[in-house]
Amino acid sequence: MRKDFGIVAVFLMLSLLLFHIVFHPTDADEWRTLSTATEMEHDARKHPILLVPLDSRPPCREFVVNGGKIIGREIITPPTEYMDYYSKPGDTKALRHWLAEQAGGADAVILSIDQLLSGGLLAAREAHISHADINELAAYLRTLHAAHPSTPLHAFYILPRAIPQDGIEGWRERRALLAYARLLGRAGEGLPVDEDEMERLRGEFPPDDLEKYLAHFDESTALASMLIELTEEGVLTRLILGQDDGEEYSVGNLKKKELAALLAQKNIAQERAMIVHGADEIALSMLTRLSVDELRTHGGAVPRIALRYARADMADMIFPFMAVSNDVTAREKIAMLGTALAENGTSSDLTLLISAGDSGADTLGTRAPAAAAVKDMLAARTPVALVDLSRHFHAEETLLPILVGKNVPVNALAAYAGWNTASNAIGTALAQAVLYHCAMQRAENTEERARAAYANLAFLTGRIAEDEFYLKETIDRVNDALRNAGYRNTADLDLTRSWRWANDLLANDLNRRIRSYESTAAFRAPFVQNNIRLRAVRSNITAYYPWPRTFEIRMESHPNLEISP
Repeated sequence: MRKDFGIVAVFLMLSLLLFHIVFHPTDADEWRTLSTATEMEHDARKHPILLVPLDSRPPCREFVVNGGKIIGREIITPPTEYMDYYSKPGDTKALRHWLAEQAGGADAVILSIDQLLSGGLLAAREAHISHADINELAAYLRTLHAAHPSTPLHAFYILPRAIPQDGIEGWRERRALLAYARLLGRAGEGLPVDEDEMERLRGEFPPDDLEKYLAHFDESTALASMLIELTEEGVLTRLILGQDDGEEYSVGNLKKKELAALLAQKNIAQERAMIVHGADEIALSMLTRLSVDELRTHGGAVPRIALRYARADMADMIFPFMAVSNDVTAREKIAMLGTALAENGTSSDLTLLISAGDSGADTLGTRAPAAAAVKDMLAARTPVALVDLSRHFHAEETLLPILVGKNVPVNALAAYAGWNTASNAIGTALAQAVLYHCAMQRAENTEERARAAYANLAFLTGRIAEDEFYLKETIDRVNDALRNAGYRNTADLDLTRSWRWANDLLANDLNRRIRSYESTAAFRAPFVQNNIRLRAVRSNITAYYPWPRTFEIRMESHPNLEISP
């Protein structure tokens, strides 16, 4: 009996040792934990950068603040009470007063015109913009520049989307109006249209609705033209006009051509003014452009970007809410950041890899070869920014699960994004990777490199948790649970009842998913970036719904990261 007991004891000890080796590997080198305080250290030699966000959603504010941590720059935003909250507009008078007071102590200002004029993106979509409003804003910006001529103003404005305003009532009327507007866009491009169909559609909505819809584009074009004038005057250092939720043919595309012609007429260089596709990611892109400019000012080379696709035809795919292809979008973002496209066979500083998953286009078979390519690039210490798109917003179409399944060290990625539209995801991943590149190029010692590595991993961890685990998995389970309990509108939750319950559902499901992810070899594998050996131990994710709807979450990531000397 004792002999049998001894055999069992030895077996158990060996099993525990094997478990420890597999799931808690040790190395001959010593590992030390990077403190979360490392992330918060800003360069005391520099003034902060002011940000007036597009709205209070996390991508418009927190992404920029966290991007600033990568390059060691403090990003200051207006007090919460001045900002918008869901459908409640921001206090534009208070915002203008705050900006006028703070601008003198800043190195630069990244400024949302939608927030400053209308109180945020949602308010701007419904707002009537009068000539008096435009003139008043122009006078304010001229006065702000005159008072602080050494503080550059980097402004961005979002052009109207094709979808009719919510103020136009009736879903049938709005659907018919959108169809009619698409035909107007085709006709404006000189393409043939079905006149009988246009006439039929005209009978499905009131004439006032069409007048209101078209007036919105005219007012926006007048505002954008004024901003171009201010850019020509030098009041605005840089101007970005973003097209939100575009389509292949639309009234917005015709107005965009008018603005492009105005820029050409005034001979304003692309580095000072651009019209791009996107909205929510633009402020982060503008911060990145500032970082690239600073790198070049100090003698650094222009970052060179290699552009790759998981399959060649993914370049020409047009994904939902986009007017142009993935390739047009990617090249546009590369130019917007002041970086350069590395042509085939030339050297590059990082690779932007775009995987565009579409079960209807039989892309699922591309994921295993793409995962192998990512693994090889990371093994060669090539910085990779991965854009993981899904046409139907399903995890089955994304690349990340394959990377995890094949033990690819995902924490070695320079960036990851797969949220919302192609422009959102491409712009975010590229901006993060370029910020990290700039930080490492400017770093003067190991401590500065470690700080940048920690901040970049915190950004990366948050993007993986939200873009993959939440938006492709958890959100559906939360919404299903709410609907099964009788809550039909997950975009208008009851703050005292269903919102609290939804947050509990979110926390439990997301934490379960992240714990499973953290147990994988893909997460725990040590990796080397910029000659620093690192390994992630925990993600330390917290998340909740900032607004009474489940579409977006506010997420914080403070990972446990270890470094080996």
